[in-house]
Amino acid sequence: MSRKPTLDIVIPCYNAADTLEEAVESAVGQPCASLVWLVDDGSQDGTAELIRSLAARYANVRAEFLPRNSGVSVARNWGALQSQADFTAFLDADDVYETDVLSAAYLALEQFDYLSLVRLKLKPWGFPERYTEHAGFSEAWQRLAMTVGGNMVFRRSILLACGGFPQDGLFRRFGGEDAALGIALTRSSVVATAFDEQAAAVRHRYRAGIHAERLLDVALFGRQPERITEEDRSRAEAVTEAICRRLAEVKAHAEFSQTGIMPLKLTYA
Repeated sequence: MSRKPTLDIVIPCYNAADTLEEAVESAVGQPCASLVWLVDDGSQDGTAELIRSLAARYANVRAEFLPRNSGVSVARNWGALQSQADFTAFLDADDVYETDVLSAAYLALEQFDYLSLVRLKLKPWGFPERYTEHAGFSEAWQRLAMTVGGNMVFRRSILLACGGFPQDGLFRRFGGEDAALGIALTRSSVVATAFDEQAAAVRHRYRAGIHAERLLDVALFGRQPERITEEDRSRAEAVTEAICRRLAEVKAHAEFSQTGIMPLKLTYA
């Protein structure tokens, strides 16, 4: 009898004491999930204490604490490294999984071994009407669902081959690390989407300053972030291309059938 693949959930946490408990409750209730990893990123509120409480309450919750605030990419990557699961799902600490939302992604990754990533349906939660009532909202929201991190379910081996989420300082200032990684995977592999109208979703909570707000401001109102320069965009593209090169190297290595030891004969001048 073949072994069933496992799936863990990683939730990066920074000053999330007001929302984390609801996120965790939605994660531990997912039938196909094994462990839920909570990674505190140097929070200054009561998040660390809440994480300890949740780990004591739920047998399948694991607590990790970074020594200092290092950014969401580091927190996500640390959780993925602690996990030994075949598949890794990421949920933001202020978002919530709907009932059984991970099952479709789990089955897709189990059945189709060429899939690197499944993106779950994203549902707006508490977004102002200036966005939701805009004629272009649906199209902009679909674009957003392809760039955020909290609806991603990875084949963990591929995520690790990518080097995890980019940790470049550029993304700590502006965000977009999940978009850079997602774009690289779309260019280099097959990414599935579970966006059907009837599909369960990740409820994406609005708060001022989030990536979704910035993207919607650009898409719907043409408000370009003043701080982002062409040099910044080029640097972000270079990060995406570096991930693509890593994946190309892995593909070339995997396709080479010969195994064993190859002695090298060196010639010295």
